[in-house]
Amino acid sequence: MRPIVVLSRDPMGQLLHSVIAAPVTSTIRGLSTEVRLGPADGIRVESVANLDNVQLIARARLVRRIGRTRPGAMNAICEALSTAVGCG
Repeated sequence: MRPIVVLSRDPMGQLLHSVIAAPVTSTIRGLSTEVRLGPADGIRVESVANLDNVQLIARARLVRRIGRTRPGAMNAICEALSTAVGCG
């Protein structure tokens, strides 16, 4: 199992059968499309959310919540996503 950051807003997540998610990896390349995550975010090892590889994942595949991102992390994730899709 690979940790992910769910990007879908909460109200839509309840209505849809899938969520938009960014994979979390311990391979850190220092790209502007990566956001560092760690213990404050519920991730044991220093890792990154990789916004270049956003995926649609069936809600049925979600096993359990391991944490919440720290304050400000979602702002950084939104900026990295904007860069990844060429909007920023």
